[in-house]
Amino acid sequence: MRATSWSKTWVAAGLAALALMTSGCAGRDFFVASPPGFVELEDQQPAFDYRATSADGVVIAVRQIEQKPKGDQSFWVEAVKNRMREKAGYALLQVSQVTTRSGLKGTRLDFGHDENGQSMLYTITLFVTEKYIFLLEFGGAKDQVTRQGKYLDWVIENFRQA
Repeated sequence: MRATSWSKTWVAAGLAALALMTSGCAGRDFFVASPPGFVELEDQQPAFDYRATSADGVVIAVRQIEQKPKGDQSFWVEAVKNRMREKAGYALLQVSQVTTRSGLKGTRLDFGHDENGQSMLYTITLFVTEKYIFLLEFGGAKDQVTRQGKYLDWVIENFRQA
């Protein structure tokens, strides 16, 4: 039951963060690979352009959003931070800058909250390009997300725009 409750909360929070979205995209304009121990889930659209899960319930997702209206990285980072804190009830734990191996620069936002007495972590990494906003999302129980941290970092490092 925890997984179901977490999944609903994770999806709801992700969708809330995407209130900035005005339209979806057809096809993927990015490359992402499932790390070891994760299985890609099929038929996740329109909510996700990519989604994978581990056996212990850590979920990785990517959303590709057409950038309308146009905004820079700092605008979209603030929009997501505000939405996650004010509407979804998440506490912002950390903000860091990331760069993929392909040179794409982004911002990683780590959020936390408690659900049914369990600490949960939810990370959104934003990459803003001229045409798209790419959101890489990671979520799950704190101990599991922490344990999977090297794989989650690997996904960010190896993410690239097609």
